[in-house]
Amino acid sequence: HRSNGPLVVAAVAAPRYVDELIEAVKAGTVERWRARFRSVGALVMDDVQLLAGRKRTQEEFLLLFSALVGARKPVVLSSDRAPGDIPDLDPRLRSRFEGGIVVPIQPPDYPMRERLVARHLAAAGRDANPPLIAALAALAVQSAREIAGTVNRLGAAADAAGCLLTEPFVRSALGQERVPVAPA
Repeated sequence: HRSNGPLVVAAVAAPRYVDELIEAVKAGTVERWRARFRSVGALVMDDVQLLAGRKRTQEEFLLLFSALVGARKPVVLSSDRAPGDIPDLDPRLRSRFEGGIVVPIQPPDYPMRERLVARHLAAAGRDANPPLIAALAALAVQSAREIAGTVNRLGAAADAAGCLLTEPFVRSALGQERVPVAPA
């Protein structure tokens, strides 16, 4: 349920949340920091596993989480693992996370890897030719983030070698005589 006006959604990566809390503590503005997050209509946090092992941050997040859920505001969290697999996570947070809907995200399929590779190549200003896209998309990866890392690493290696990022360069850099063939 929403009052008049636009829905304000806070989208924040866990490291930024931690950094902002540290700055608020140093500046003596924790109450203002808390009020900002509690005033949102919804919260989306990425990499929530990075809160693990941070006692003060977990305490603050538990208070925020409870306040938002108590006000019937949506909270969406992403993590690279299930709540039960996050070491050093406060048991109260683990319990609340597991009480929600936990949805595993599957690795991207080949067509999605092609689109992601093409997007990352274009964003890096590199030639997104079909053989290169096919070579990179054929690599086994577990996430979109891994695709970005692979494109960036291989692009940096090509730059360091003073050559273009091409399908033969990818094959050579990965020590493969042949890059895996894309699925039919």
